[in-house]
Amino acid sequence: MKKIILSLVTVLLIATSVFADEIKFTASAPNVVELGEQFRLTYSVNSKGKNIQVPELDGFRVLMGPSTSSSMSTQIINGKVTSSSAYSYTYVLLAEKEGKFDIKPASISVDGETKISNSLTIEVVEVNKTQQSSESEQSQNSASTDKITENNLFVKVHLDRSSVYMGEHIVATIKVYTRLSIAGFGDSKFPSFDGFLSQEVPTPGQISLERENINGTIYNTGIIRKLILFPQHTGEITIDPFELEVIIRQRKANKRNGFFDEFFDNYQDIRVPRKSKPIRIRVKDFPSNKPASFDGAVGNFELITTIDKDSVKANDAVTMRVKVAGNGNLKLIKPLEFNFPADFEVYDPKTSQNLNSTEAGMSGSTTFEYLIIPRHGGEYEIPSVNFSFFDPKAKIFRTRSTEKFTIKVAKGEGDNSGTIISSFSKEKVKFLGKDIRFIKTNDFTPQLKGEVFFGTTNFYLAYIVPFFLFILAFVFNRKRIKENADTAKLKNKRANRVAMKRLKAASASLKAQQKDRFYDEILKAIWGYTSDKLNLPLANLNKENISEILLSKGVELELKDEFLSILDTCEFARYSPSAGSSEMDELYQKSMNTITKLEKNIK
Repeated sequence: MKKIILSLVTVLLIATSVFADEIKFTASAPNVVELGEQFRLTYSVNSKGKNIQVPELDGFRVLMGPSTSSSMSTQIINGKVTSSSAYSYTYVLLAEKEGKFDIKPASISVDGETKISNSLTIEVVEVNKTQQSSESEQSQNSASTDKITENNLFVKVHLDRSSVYMGEHIVATIKVYTRLSIAGFGDSKFPSFDGFLSQEVPTPGQISLERENINGTIYNTGIIRKLILFPQHTGEITIDPFELEVIIRQRKANKRNGFFDEFFDNYQDIRVPRKSKPIRIRVKDFPSNKPASFDGAVGNFELITTIDKDSVKANDAVTMRVKVAGNGNLKLIKPLEFNFPADFEVYDPKTSQNLNSTEAGMSGSTTFEYLIIPRHGGEYEIPSVNFSFFDPKAKIFRTRSTEKFTIKVAKGEGDNSGTIISSFSKEKVKFLGKDIRFIKTNDFTPQLKGEVFFGTTNFYLAYIVPFFLFILAFVFNRKRIKENADTAKLKNKRANRVAMKRLKAASASLKAQQKDRFYDEILKAIWGYTSDKLNLPLANLNKENISEILLSKGVELELKDEFLSILDTCEFARYSPSAGSSEMDELYQKSMNTITKLEKNIK
């Protein structure tokens, strides 16, 4: 009986669930097709509709359609019922004319309301006769590795522009182009992007292939990685080639060509290495009329300055925030320098960033938070300062100014300004700040008891021993100050300790199965250790000069190769399908052992 009641309740919940999802009506089709090729034009809607109206399809012949299909799913999670449905209308078209054709939106009636789909643009290209004949030969003969050429499989690093100003963003897209069947990817080597600050643009973890017309030939293309690059110096910068091992699936050569071969998987996977061409970028310097307040900001920004209060007591904290928002190299913007009153105690600003990297560049905001503590009463003014940036589109410098603030400070408990000391006597002090009180003294006559201490050995030792201890402490302190002043030596000394702390953070990410964070911590540990140990800024580090420096420091060739392999593994693993925990644990142990060996080998 209980099962029947539960079933009835479930059916009732499903029947009474409210479909709150917005009705969506979309059209989809290939971006590029060949002349004479058949393809599908599909209209999808997430609710049942009727009276679909398709526009005129100029340049195409309708061979079949519409064929309809539908699907529906229901989920009950923690008592919450969610349902979804999908209806599709598919037309099979034949491309009859060459050129680009715009397909206008279609319409459909859903619950008495008319919904309009998106429009499409389809490019029809003429088939390359040479390529068509070679493809027909491949279909008649068994495939072999000789038929895999640079024309039907290659990789490329595409830049959205080849000439920019210093600090202006460039979108770099690493893509694979193929007319063959790809089964997967093997080893890869990404460019180091020396001379650039790079920022990853989020892309789907699974690489999906889309059709693209390249000089009249249709390729299936997939995005491997997409980045935003900010050049850090002027002149010509070269981006190194991208290397990728592509796994191609081909039918095995079979001389018998038996009847039953078609019913079995008679394929083989071939590993094909591919390498892109190096790319050169010209980075221009800024115009000569730089404002004095310009500090390298490039883009288009707005400046917002706020203060949490303008009336406080002495020794109370005031927070001032400066927010730089817009699109550009927000990650490189430095805190503004204000001319605060001398009676203000100001701490180093705290920086927080809310950034979003897309193909349009880096957008969002960088906020600087200044903590200010007035120490004395009075009325003070924080003057306005200028913030200048270069607008690469208009090719001019623009200046924004912060607001001017006036702060009224009342005397607080810790403010001693204007204090008058009166009625001063040995018996009492009426007022002398908070930390000074009168010390009462009485007549005191010491009385000797037992053995006289004055003039004994212990008496003199009581003076000599502290004196020598003071000398030792002074020498040790001077040595410590001298060592701390030598920043390079201090970093070198602490390099191994800092690297091990970062590896502990990587171990925590490994236990939590946080793949991206794990590989980031491994890279930080490796690069940070190298920077500190070799006394090189992170911006000047790359695989080539590290290789040379390690060899010059007496590091064995095998250990150097092991170090570089860790960098390659981390770089590729961040953008490849998820690795297992065993591979991540092996990489962690390998990183610890490599850093330990380097600590012993570097001279």
